[in-house]
Amino acid sequence: MSSSPATAVAAQPSTATGLDTPAPGGDTAAGTTAALAVGLDPRDALRRRPSGKSWRVAGEGQYRSLLVTDEDPANDRYLLYRLQGSYFPLPWLSVFARLGLFQRFVASEDESGFRLEDTVLGATAEQPVSLARWGWDRTLLLSHTLRAFLPTSFVSSQQDLYLAGEWTTRAQLRIWDQLVAGARGTVHYRFHEYAEQAGPGGATLPRLVVSARPFVEYTVLASERWGTLTFGGDLYGDETLDYPSRDPDTLSAAELPPGTLTAASLRGAGSSDSFLTPHFGYDLYGVYTLPNRHLSVVLSLEQNGNVVRYGEPRLYFIHRDQTELVLAVSGNY
Repeated sequence: MSSSPATAVAAQPSTATGLDTPAPGGDTAAGTTAALAVGLDPRDALRRRPSGKSWRVAGEGQYRSLLVTDEDPANDRYLLYRLQGSYFPLPWLSVFARLGLFQRFVASEDESGFRLEDTVLGATAEQPVSLARWGWDRTLLLSHTLRAFLPTSFVSSQQDLYLAGEWTTRAQLRIWDQLVAGARGTVHYRFHEYAEQAGPGGATLPRLVVSARPFVEYTVLASERWGTLTFGGDLYGDETLDYPSRDPDTLSAAELPPGTLTAASLRGAGSSDSFLTPHFGYDLYGVYTLPNRHLSVVLSLEQNGNVVRYGEPRLYFIHRDQTELVLAVSGNY
């Protein structure tokens, strides 16, 4: 999913990229073909405890740029760096911490261009479910992830975020040969000190985000000598519920900026309703994993945006301000 550095809601990682989602990697090339034979995605290795140790360190770098750039494209591009450490107390359970940093190519005179992401703490539990009892020799792979976002980013600081919590369940099933399909559902809740941003034009802040992302992938190459090459795509949709805005009629003069507005002048101008905003997007991607399964490269096209524009539903396959081209390199040890 396309996500700018200033995104208010924690970005939902795409199916292809993101250290907190199934990502490329593993320990050895041996077993790649066997894993596919039983319906295991070789890129899920980061969720499984490595052999011989109970921890893993992974890193990722992304170059993100709008597909359609301006004459001065510096403001349309940025780099994203992430580092994640995971500990596996049980073969099916991992706890992790992730740090992120993005680099903008345009910055104010008193800024370096580097800004932190929100720090993420979380845990993931794996749950394989055999479908043999229903007469189908397949295994449904379920992953449940709980994450907490600590407000270390500039945007979260500006929005007075206390904490954000998120629950994600991901289901994956091998349909035929090396064709895999699945879906991911996410519930994300944000605890802000205030319901609205500061300033005369301050908008209400997001409170609850419920999203779904079905995906399909096909592995065209699975070789112990040449590595793994997978192509895939997904659709993304969410509903974002904002905090209710405060009716200006309830404000006292003491709460208003001195010398500017009075409660009488604002009477009847606001509402305490919450706003529900739908979003829609997609990812198209290719992933190549080296034979040693410690390094992967992802190239993706990502789009996400509001469904309602100018008061009516409008969907775009390509939008100059939202469609991004992403090149990501990830590695693990």
